[in-house]
This record gives sequence, C-alpha cells and structure tokens, in this order.
Amino acid sequence: MKKNNMTNPVSLRQKAEESLEKKFAQTDTHSTDFSLDGQTQVDQLKLIHELQVHQIELEMQNEALTLALEKAHTATALYDLAPAGYFTLNDEGDILQLNLEGAKMLGHNRSYLINKRLGLFITPDTLPAYNAFLNKVFEHHSKAVCDVRLNIHGKPGSYLHLQGVISDVKFKYLVTAIDITILKEVEEALKESEADLHKLIASKDKFFTIIAHDLKSPFNSILGFGNLLVDAMREKSYDGIEKYASIIRDSSQRAMDLLMNLLEWSRSQTSTMEFNPQSIDLLSLIRQVIELSNDTAQQKLITIQTELPDKAMAVADREMMNAILRNLISNAVKFTHPGGDIVVSFEHQEEDWKISVIDNGVGIKKDALDKLFRIESKYKTTGTQNEVGTGLGLLLCKEFVEKHGGKIWVESKIGKGSKFYFTIPRLI
Repeated sequence: MKKNNMTNPVSLRQKAEESLEKKFAQTDTHSTDFSLDGQTQVDQLKLIHELQVHQIELEMQNEALTLALEKAHTATALYDLAPAGYFTLNDEGDILQLNLEGAKMLGHNRSYLINKRLGLFITPDTLPAYNAFLNKVFEHHSKAVCDVRLNIHGKPGSYLHLQGVISDVKFKYLVTAIDITILKEVEEALKESEADLHKLIASKDKFFTIIAHDLKSPFNSILGFGNLLVDAMREKSYDGIEKYASIIRDSSQRAMDLLMNLLEWSRSQTSTMEFNPQSIDLLSLIRQVIELSNDTAQQKLITIQTELPDKAMAVADREMMNAILRNLISNAVKFTHPGGDIVVSFEHQEEDWKISVIDNGVGIKKDALDKLFRIESKYKTTGTQNEVGTGLGLLLCKEFVEKHGGKIWVESKIGKGSKFYFTIPRLI
C-alpha cells in the first residue's frame, strides 16, 4: 500500500525546508543582531531556523489531519446513507459493524445488533443456503452470493441478495445485502401465472375434444337419417319419413344450439365480444326469452310461470343477459318431466337482483354439482325425452355473470328438481 507522504518525517521536513526557502526568497533582508559574536549569531540563526521549520511542519500536519477527518466524515456518510445494507462479520457470523440500512433491514437499532449473530435473523428454510455462503467465503476465500429471507420478530420478512468477500483483516467477512423482495414477488407471480396457463391450456384442450365429440353426434344423425330420407323418397316409401325428418330437425337444432353457444363463448374468451353494460328492463327481456322458449315447453306440456316485481331495471349487457336466461330456461325445459312446472323469479337485494330459474325435473347428483361450471369437468346427462345437454351453456352463463360482477350457483336434489340462481347489479 502506498504511504501518505505527509506522515513520513523525512518528507515532511523536506517540504517544510522548501517552504521556508521560498518564504525567505520573497524577503529582501534578514534581521541579524551584529552585537553578538559570530558563533552566538550562528547558533541563534540555527535555533530560529529550527523553530520556523517546526512551525511549518505543524501547520502541514494540521492541514493533513483536517483533510483526513473530512474524508473520514464523507466515507461514514456514504456508508450510512447507502441504499444497500453493509455488514462486517467475524468468523462465527456475529455482526461487528453495520450501516443504518442494514439495521433497518433487520428491524432493530444498530447498537442492539452489534455482536448478534446474523443467522438469527434468517428464516429456517433459507438458513442452510446462508451457512453454505459463509463457509464458501471463509474457507475458500472467494466471493460468494446467496438469496435469503429475513425472519423479523418471528415472521417472514424481506428477501435479501447477499454478496460476501473475505476482509483484509483476518477472520472478518464483508457482506453486502440488497432487498430483492419485489423481484421475488414478481418471480412467484410469474410461476403461478405459468402454472395457471398450463392448467388452462390443458383444460381447454380437453374441453374442445369433448365439444368436437358432441358436434359429431348430431351431424351423424343428420347425415344418417338424411340418407334414409333420400332413399325413402326415391323408392316412394313414405312410411317413417316423418320420423326421419323429426330426428333431422332435432339434431340440427342441437347442433345449432351448440354452435351458437360455442361461438358466444369463444368470442368472450378472445375479447372480441364487447361488454356493453347499460340500463335495461329485465322484465321485458325475460318475457321475450320465455315467449321464445314456450314452443318447446308446450310440446312437453310444461308451464313456465313468473314471479316478477312491478319493475326491474339493471345495469347489464343485453346480449349477455339474453344468453344467460335463454340457457337456464332451455335447460329447465330439457330436464323437466312432461306436465311439470318452471318458475322464473326475481328477488330484490341491497345492490343486486337475485334471479332464479326453478324446475321440478330430474335433478342433479350431489357429486356432480361442482362440475357444472368448470371447463375441465364436463357433466353430461340426458333430458326427460332423451334431449342431450353439453354443459357449454352453463359455462357460458358463468362467464357472462362474472363479467357483470355477479355470481351463479345451483341447488339440486335427484328426483326433486334444480334451482339455478344468479345475481346482477341493480340500477339504483
């Protein structure tokens, strides 16, 4: 290490002599007492010279000391105001020195932390990594890094990235700590998002496989009975053609319903379906949906009743509300026995309308209730006249209800019927 010349006595004496010579060079004459003999005068001049040199040496030392103190204050300020935590540890991991940021990280005053073991402030799950980090720095005299989590007052705290090196002073570590809590939270969020994405992709793959199978069934019926119908017409054998035509019609309707629901659902998933909430009259809308459903209901001698208030205004997307009501009422008709009843009712809540579609049909098994609104768990059953349901309509209902900030649920008992409920924001 290079020594400071100001602390070298020879160098300091030399600089003082040079300074004195420059000072005398600027003076025309020197004061001398000629009344003294020659030797005395020489001794006096030497003494004066020594005093003058010593004075200059003292002035130089004072300047050097002042400068050193200023540098020390600056270094201390930088150490304490640094945004990172700095720790000096002994070979046992005890804190010998730390800056203010380090004390802040550990949640205690600096004086309290001196001689405390840093490992006491690290969570048990990250402590092994910390111990390995210290061992690498001390045993191998090499720079090491590790990530730990702080244990503050018995609770998990911030995440820290530690960098450590061995000090010039024997048996001492120098450790820098940087708070990486935000980075860790982002990493965890990304991991969760990635896991959710993989799960969603797998669920949708399974879902589309089921939908493809469900689409095949009605088209197979259409094609098969269509061929029979053509053959019967060619042979002018009209027995059974009404039955063939009826099956083709029903299969076509099933395929159309499935395709319409699939189109609406896919539009909602790809954000191409605009969500346009506005003030709408729910009573007018429900009457329109019931009117369209009455033809199918009357074929099974099913009565659709309503229990409606005098007025029901809501903040909702009209098309989505239409799809919700259409699917719930259609399902109720499908799974209600001939001659049964369906009741559509509204209940006034503090900020919402609670709308229910209740039937006295076949009901749903208890272990199947949780599967109704999940894309990866398809519940499939037939209606009271062998009508086939795909479950896509209920999935669509859930998507649309949740877009409105509402919720949808079901209560059901086998042989007793089902009650589907959903909420929608009420216009206050």
